[in-house]
Amino acid sequence: MNVMRTSLLGSLLQVLKFNLARKAPRVRVFEIGRVFLRDASVPESDSTVQGFDQPMRIAALSSGSANAQQWGHKEQGVDFFDAKGDVEALLAPLKAEFKPGNHHPAMHPGRCAQVLVGGKVIGYVGELHPKWRQGYELPQAPMLFELELDPVLARKLPEFVPVAKYQPVQRDIAVVVADSVTHADLMAAVWAAPTAGLLRDAQLFDVYRPKVAKEAPVEAGATDRSLAIRLTFNSTEATLTDDQIETAVKAVVDQLQSTVGARQRV
Repeated sequence: MNVMRTSLLGSLLQVLKFNLARKAPRVRVFEIGRVFLRDASVPESDSTVQGFDQPMRIAALSSGSANAQQWGHKEQGVDFFDAKGDVEALLAPLKAEFKPGNHHPAMHPGRCAQVLVGGKVIGYVGELHPKWRQGYELPQAPMLFELELDPVLARKLPEFVPVAKYQPVQRDIAVVVADSVTHADLMAAVWAAPTAGLLRDAQLFDVYRPKVAKEAPVEAGATDRSLAIRLTFNSTEATLTDDQIETAVKAVVDQLQSTVGARQRV
């Protein structure tokens, strides 16, 4: 067990170190492989070893600039949201949920999130822990993710959906929520609203935090944020009426109020 790996991330870091030593400016690598974990519930069989779980996982690493060097964009290193986007693309059409909190021992505690599908934790995504960055003598912290392979392989293939013949309608709403409300909580509430299937898309496009003087006492609600959300509605049956649109918008606002305690800004 001492020579069996419990994570794929170590081998990816070795590959990164090898490439950086040969002046590779951007590194993108992944691996699919088996890890070995102690689990007393695993019985002895033709395909298992008693006391050891041997799940398949998929892991990836990205380091360097987010995009190849070019004149049209300022060079910027990869960040958490680049890795998060890779996970979302890998799991599509499944909707992945990202929750901060319990962190992976190889990842930065404040820049790491659990990856959940259907309410079950299937892996982690985040930035390499500063301790390991220093240990591997890396010029910058790479972004990593590691997921159980079975949920990735079990996802359904995308199905064709006819393009709507009717014009979509967009409405912007602004709500005030507590600073503790996450983007995942917000979007879960929006999509849970009973809109009769008319809601097609929801995007958070603006965040406003009121400035509070450092010496001023923190009052209740002083750290609340104002969030602007763009809602897109459509129907495959007919052009939406004003009543249908307003009813759907009200359903979203009411759901936000009851689920995350949001207050609508007029």
